[in-house]
Amino acid sequence: MALTQQTFLKEKTWPIYVSVEPWPQCFELMPNDCPTLTWDGPDVGDASQVEWINDKEIIVWPEGDIDAIEYLVNGEPAKDRSWDFKFPIVSPQKKTEFWSAIKRIFR
Repeated sequence: MALTQQTFLKEKTWPIYVSVEPWPQCFELMPNDCPTLTWDGPDVGDASQVEWINDKEIIVWPEGDIDAIEYLVNGEPAKDRSWDFKFPIVSPQKKTEFWSAIKRIFR
């Protein structure tokens, strides 16, 4: 295995969320945060695959031996920042008018 380091450049002016799989670590990155992952990557082939979900969320799938992966933000250890969000991802509220009407019919 080869020591692999991947740094992500983030220039967005809003928070983005970076998930590292297969065991989910998820980091909220604020403007000017610079995340870096360090791990034992494969000697050949892709070191990681990145899936862009939208302009606020990406998923990173590192390849190789990731048991001792290190998470850094701005050069500082950041594992304790995983799942510590200032601006939680919020799904839009589902409209309930339809289901409320159905429930009233069957009461």
